[in-house]
Amino acid sequence: MVHDCDRVEGATAGMVWAPSAVWDEATQQFYVFWASRLYSSSDTGHTGTAGLDRIRYATTKDFSTFSAPQDYVAPSGTPVIDQEILYLGTAGHYARFIKNETVNQVYQEMTTGGLFGSWSRIPGYVVSGSPWEGPASYADNTVAGKYYLLLDNYTEYVPYQTTNIKSPNWSAANTSSFPQGLKHGSVTPVTQGEYNALKSKYPS
Repeated sequence: MVHDCDRVEGATAGMVWAPSAVWDEATQQFYVFWASRLYSSSDTGHTGTAGLDRIRYATTKDFSTFSAPQDYVAPSGTPVIDQEILYLGTAGHYARFIKNETVNQVYQEMTTGGLFGSWSRIPGYVVSGSPWEGPASYADNTVAGKYYLLLDNYTEYVPYQTTNIKSPNWSAANTSSFPQGLKHGSVTPVTQGEYNALKSKYPS
């Protein structure tokens, strides 16, 4: 992990948190995102005051070499971490979720203009209460237009759901079969064939 951090950030970065990758079909490369706070280049021991947490990015085609890191989301006066980007099935259409470190809440933004298009914020925060972090989102694999959002309450993930991602009212999802104790992570879709192969290999 130390070497992976060195690949995308320089010596001024205090951390490389919550990395994620989004494939861009148009440019045939991955955009890799993470959160960092940056120190002065003269503060080699990182003992002074760093800048505010921000979302950074680089591009790669092989996860071995990366472009120079740049700021992606760095609002003035507000530290942010834990970005999650959700592709909505149409080219250029995304939702993203970001944690505001000042209030320990997660907010949602939308775009139809691609990763570097104009983003519109959904008013307020995705759910009430605090603290929340580490958002992970995914589409329902049987119900079109239904989405889930996992939020970490500093103990474990709590699932929420909506059937209107563009103007959501995130409500608590059924947890009767939801695993307990999960934290920062992601959900990866698999085909029926892949699922069957996994069940065959690991029947228990």
